[in-house]
Amino acid sequence: MRNGTATSGAKEMTAMYDIDKIWETIIAVFLATLGGLARMLNLKDSKKLKWSRIISELFISGFAGIMVLMFARIYGLSGNWIGIICGMSGWVGPKILDILAKVVKAYLT
Repeated sequence: MRNGTATSGAKEMTAMYDIDKIWETIIAVFLATLGGLARMLNLKDSKKLKWSRIISELFISGFAGIMVLMFARIYGLSGNWIGIICGMSGWVGPKILDILAKVVKAYLT
């Protein structure tokens, strides 16, 4: 029940899992991961990277992309801006997570 009226399960599923938002999230994670990969390939010692480090860096980049996507949705940014900042968040990786943590902390206090 929503607002005192019964709603169908299909309508709730459509609202909860909007296909456009799902694709937007997939693309944001892809661009962030691609940004992280580009950063790693740009490193001077990129030939010495171990698989464990590559996987962890790509995971961090993807996670950063999701967090930035959520902030972008809050501020109502367009799809192009979302793509740009998600890709850049993957490039900077953990640094953007530190910045977002400060923003959230400031918002909550």
